[in-house]
Amino acid sequence: MQDIFQFIQLMIGEGYLGLFLICFAINMIPFLSPSNMVLAGVAALTYSLLGPIGLGEAILIGAVVAISATLAKLIHFYVVRGSRIVLSEERLRSLDMEKERVEKWGALALFIAAASPVPDDPLIVYVGLTNYDPVKFTVSYFIGKAVVTIAGAVIALFVGLLTSGFFESMPIVVASIALTAIITGILLKRKTEGAESDLLQDVLKEELLGDDTSVEE
Repeated sequence: MQDIFQFIQLMIGEGYLGLFLICFAINMIPFLSPSNMVLAGVAALTYSLLGPIGLGEAILIGAVVAISATLAKLIHFYVVRGSRIVLSEERLRSLDMEKERVEKWGALALFIAAASPVPDDPLIVYVGLTNYDPVKFTVSYFIGKAVVTIAGAVIALFVGLLTSGFFESMPIVVASIALTAIITGILLKRKTEGAESDLLQDVLKEELLGDDTSVEE
């Protein structure tokens, strides 16, 4: 566990590229991504310990985290969208019947999912299977994610300024506590979403593989 902390600290400490890469890698893990708001806050706090940062830098940190998360989820979206080629005609017709509703509410739903603690992976699977427009997906998801990541970075900036003396005297401990919170959040999220994730996997298995017994008959 300590090795994970040190690796995340090292990547964030490498600058914006390191921050982008570690956030992208974390968000690439389906159904296991932590709060990107926390990630942005930890990054802003870490950079403030290395040297003074301003509001502009905090906003940039939030934007980098939002971009990395959006790109990772866009890959998930395309993978799911591409899986339509193995679906039966009946399944495709059923999914296409959802298009009107997805076109009407998809952007709002994606924004809310990206900007809130609501798990977004099931929604990404849904809009991907219904062949939602990739541009609308990217814009809606990014805006929602940017709202919370920039907020997280700005909040961490002001918290760091208000308690700078304490943080400067204990930078390693503070960073470790923050990173522990991230790992704990990952584990708790996995535990609470376990039943939902298993159910979704069963649905996708049925969608992609079909009913074997009916084929044999």
